[in-house]
Amino acid sequence: MSPNKIVLLVVLFLLAVGFYQYRRPTSPVAAVPATSTAKTSAAIDLPWPAYGQGALATQDLGLLQKHGEQKAVPIASVAKVVTALAVLKQKPLAVGQQGPTITINSGDVAIYNSYYSQGGSVVKVENGEQLSQLEALQALLIPSANNIADTLAIWAFGSMDNYLSYANKMVAGMHLGSTKIADASGLSPQTLSTAEDLVKLGLVAIENPVLVSLVAQQTASLPVAGSVKNVNWLLGEDGVVGIKTGNTDEAGGCFLFVARRSIAGQTVSLIGALMQAPDLNTVIADSRRLIRASDGGFETVKAVAKGQAVGTYKTPWGATTNAVADQDLSLLAWRGSQIQVTAKLSEVKAPAKAGAVVGLLSVASGQKTTSVPAVLKSGISSPPWYWRLLH
Repeated sequence: MSPNKIVLLVVLFLLAVGFYQYRRPTSPVAAVPATSTAKTSAAIDLPWPAYGQGALATQDLGLLQKHGEQKAVPIASVAKVVTALAVLKQKPLAVGQQGPTITINSGDVAIYNSYYSQGGSVVKVENGEQLSQLEALQALLIPSANNIADTLAIWAFGSMDNYLSYANKMVAGMHLGSTKIADASGLSPQTLSTAEDLVKLGLVAIENPVLVSLVAQQTASLPVAGSVKNVNWLLGEDGVVGIKTGNTDEAGGCFLFVARRSIAGQTVSLIGALMQAPDLNTVIADSRRLIRASDGGFETVKAVAKGQAVGTYKTPWGATTNAVADQDLSLLAWRGSQIQVTAKLSEVKAPAKAGAVVGLLSVASGQKTTSVPAVLKSGISSPPWYWRLLH
């Protein structure tokens, strides 16, 4: 082969390689995300009582604060929240429904007489009386009738043993590791929990619309007992809409409450528990102080400012740009908590325009996560011709 042909072939080969290199697509560019935390103000000192234990939570933020040794102790009639939830799982009701009829028999009358002789809270029943499921739940949760707790449990599950087996599996499934259910009424000192577990129970309870409607009722009318009043005298004040009081010699005064508070233009569902008070009135009064003081524990935090860099793209040919927040991101937070800021950014293929959405910027405070788009601050141009040829 002549030298001219060899040179021509080499030139053609180099042109082909150069053309291939120039036309070959470049690999997408991955970002290096920036993870940071936003600061809140210092935590406030809440007016926790000197006795017992307590805890506070909200639906969005989860557990906010706890007080005292979280040791399993008797919970008295707060146990009826577990009874109500279990019955409503076994025999579901929709808001506005009365449910099936429960006919009171001699066994139910004997239960009433037993609790009456012990001085427990009861509602009068008569053999042959008919209660709807809703009326029985009203008797359980409004005047806190111990006898109806047993009647409902046996009606829904066939026996008290069946109820106890179901209830303990249910609370275990709710991750209430310190909670043990030994009866349906809470009169037994072996029915135990902690304040932290009780606020978790409250968080589940307020997701049930039937239970929420019941614990918010001031009064109810029952076939034999007549008009009954809610033993929670704080109901309707300071935003309190439930949930359940309890009081025995072994437990002292207990209160699991939910209060709807207006904070920075938002409605906050505050769930709290106080346990081991000297008596019921004390625990309710102390809960009121706690509810009012908790308002000062919330603040609106600007976790991310519009234009804030949340990641960097650096191309192999030396071009660099940032991913930035497309808008301000603010949220209601509990003072003294950590707010985690995380950028989840996708790979970008050149060329890319400024303002292109490249991912999400998420801010987590407790159980609440809020997100805004992340965009390119400036465009990413294609690599220059000489870089393509050499790479």
